[in-house]
Amino acid sequence: MSVYTLLNIEELDKLLHYYDIGNFVSIEGINEGITNSNFYLTTSKDKYILTIFEQPNLNLNYAFQLMDELSKNKIPCPIPIKTKKNEHIYNYKNKNLSIFTLLPGKTIKNITPSENMCKQIGEEIAKIHLLTKNFKKYNLGLRNIDWFKNIEKKLKPILESEEINIIKSEIKNAINCCNSNLPKGIIHSDLFRDNTMFEDEKLTGIIDFYYACNSYYLYDLAIIVNDWCLKNNMQIDLNKQNLLIESYNKIRKIENLEKKMWKKVLRHAALRFWLSRLHDKYFPTNGAITHQLDPNEFKLILLDRMNNSYSINI
Repeated sequence: MSVYTLLNIEELDKLLHYYDIGNFVSIEGINEGITNSNFYLTTSKDKYILTIFEQPNLNLNYAFQLMDELSKNKIPCPIPIKTKKNEHIYNYKNKNLSIFTLLPGKTIKNITPSENMCKQIGEEIAKIHLLTKNFKKYNLGLRNIDWFKNIEKKLKPILESEEINIIKSEIKNAINCCNSNLPKGIIHSDLFRDNTMFEDEKLTGIIDFYYACNSYYLYDLAIIVNDWCLKNNMQIDLNKQNLLIESYNKIRKIENLEKKMWKKVLRHAALRFWLSRLHDKYFPTNGAITHQLDPNEFKLILLDRMNNSYSINI
């Protein structure tokens, strides 16, 4: 959602010839996020989101088919706009570019989620887990265990030995989580607050399915709780956690093994984003508008999850 690749009016006019969405009116870079270049695109017909994908290894066909499937089942997510040649992807300067419908509402990145918001997101992610049970595509995902190991190797010459030892130990925990018999299926895998849209505290959209993959469901819940139910001291707001999980459990029943593994899975989720932010800090991608998130935030979250006992009580 940062802007790494810029477009000019001449390029946009040429681009829109490949679509049937009207003539160019205006474009504005979206000053949020860290992965792709995103823009608000206004044409003579409507408003859209234009995305230039900066990572060449994204499984876009998987993500687009998943979004199509979810939108058909009334999950509020962006719909990819096809070109006149019936394609989802346009090649722009050797990068993939796509245009999507614009959902109503705004992200809540800088807003503390209310209890009602937490309940809604718990219910919606449970629906996603159930509705995709028959989705035929398979994607191991960009943030699988091999990625954890590779990032640890890249960071080893940079970090202090204490941090590397924590990372090594927690990778073992992540492997244990992935190899357990936890219920598995398709997960969003990145459902932070800035990947949702709200209007007057009503959930209007779930976005950014580019890290969606096949993994275990509880990982999705842990990623959400580590962001949505966070106190200022990085501990979990148990009331919000319980409301979110109770809402989820009404749609998809949480199994006993999942309850037993909760603390370990919270650590797996925290390690993922600590490593991701460390990588962005020491191996950054340059862009016109970019954001570098503080790795220390997720280090503190991980240490808290390691040192405190959190549980699911339903």
